[in-house]
Amino acid sequence: MRFVRRAVVVSLVGVAILVAYVAVFSVRVYARGYEKFFGNYLRWLVTPAPHTSAPKYVFVMFADHFEPDYDGARVARWSRRYQALASRHRDSAGRPPQHTFFYPGEQNQADIYGSLRELTQAGLGEVELHYHHDFDTTAMLRTKLEHAIIEMQRFGFLRTVDGQTRFAFVHGNWGLDNGDGPFLCGVNDELRLLHQLGCFSDFTFPAVYSDAQPPFVNTIYAVKDDDRPKSQRDALPLSELDKSADLMIFQGPLFFSPSFNVKHLFFDLDDGNIHPAVPASPRRADAWIRADVHVPERPDWIFVKVFAHGISTPEDEEAVLGPTFDQTLSYLESRYNDGRNYRLRYVTAREAYNLAHAAAFGAKGDPDPYLNKPVAPYVADVIQEADTKALPRTCVVRRQS
Repeated sequence: MRFVRRAVVVSLVGVAILVAYVAVFSVRVYARGYEKFFGNYLRWLVTPAPHTSAPKYVFVMFADHFEPDYDGARVARWSRRYQALASRHRDSAGRPPQHTFFYPGEQNQADIYGSLRELTQAGLGEVELHYHHDFDTTAMLRTKLEHAIIEMQRFGFLRTVDGQTRFAFVHGNWGLDNGDGPFLCGVNDELRLLHQLGCFSDFTFPAVYSDAQPPFVNTIYAVKDDDRPKSQRDALPLSELDKSADLMIFQGPLFFSPSFNVKHLFFDLDDGNIHPAVPASPRRADAWIRADVHVPERPDWIFVKVFAHGISTPEDEEAVLGPTFDQTLSYLESRYNDGRNYRLRYVTAREAYNLAHAAAFGAKGDPDPYLNKPVAPYVADVIQEADTKALPRTCVVRRQS
């Protein structure tokens, strides 16, 4: 009898602890803004993984919110360190890591553009558009973006070798399509405007603490502007990209991992952000792969989009150029590049878009035929290194239909 009472007491204590934990965790979910995506995360968590045949391709893409604050000397030093890091690593095709520099168009700086162009010519990445703005109208933002695009095109960025203005986008301060209020945007039809100016995909998310965060996780989808704020809340299949959709929303991994961190209630949220407080690590790399971001038609193609503010502070620079990231790349190249179960590929944002687009439209076999279509390489990728002058100012923004 005494044993039964003890068992009942233990059970009641266990239930009380569980109820208290759930209550505290629920408070944390709302306090941290996780409620915007948590329901979809739970659905994603219980959805069985699709069956795939080996090997799986793992496409690693680095979206750097590259904000040097007009400091050309710092960019030149960063560039030298990055070239040294990249020289030590190769993917299954023998290609070095590919860095996508989402450069803030409002920080027009010729010497910085020159340094970035040298990196693209060396085959180490591509330059895309990042932009911070607030309390804008559509007309005001159009003028700002057109000016930024023209200045960047002088150096061969955002203009493809077949003469089109095309670019990927990351919204400054996360507020895409006025999703976090006018103090971070102001333009309800921003997605349509971006499409008209040549944008093919947005790479802003996840943005777990922003109201602009979509209600979806670990997914790549199409979106059409609906004249209300935060149009990214409504997902369309990628098959709509060549029809009515404005952009592809290309999200990175979002994953709760068990931990011993009491402050986090024993679960760390990994959103692919590489920064001094949470540097890259093999354990995180495993979580990125487990997030299994893929297009439904090709579950054997896994996309890992990580991001950082890789030059904003010396500590940020160390997080993306120092030993922790170096070791993580080595781990990816050994653990996910055996040729039997996995093949690792480093890709840019443009290439990631092309691959996701191809997957949605029935691509078969290896990824190589799809890397450069429908969006062709940029002029900056193929300019001869002997050409040290900026391109003529006659480059124009060609609006898309």
